[in-house]
Amino acid sequence: MLTRYAILKDLGISSALCLAERVAERLLFPGLHRTAGRIAAADPARADDVATLISEAIALFALVWLFIASLYAISRLTRRPLQPYATTLVMGAILAITFVGSLAQWATLPAPTP
Repeated sequence: MLTRYAILKDLGISSALCLAERVAERLLFPGLHRTAGRIAAADPARADDVATLISEAIALFALVWLFIASLYAISRLTRRPLQPYATTLVMGAILAITFVGSLAQWATLPAPTP
């Protein structure tokens, strides 16, 4: 049976992991968030703000929760219990794919001119 504590647990874990993924991307791939295709702020001077970082984490959180909510809906409609690790596994897979995509994009950036 689905408990509200499972949803609260998933909310907490997913929000922490989404924020951690965005912070890790900024720390490990410097300059990636300032490229033309990835800038999230309307003003390029605000690309390094914490508010921009949090907005990117919220957008990633919404993407993750589209998948997690569909898992909960399927579980409810089929009347089968959702395994406790299923949502965390899907969440980790989405965040890993996002991180690897960022790594690939950072690796193909042109070298800065001296």
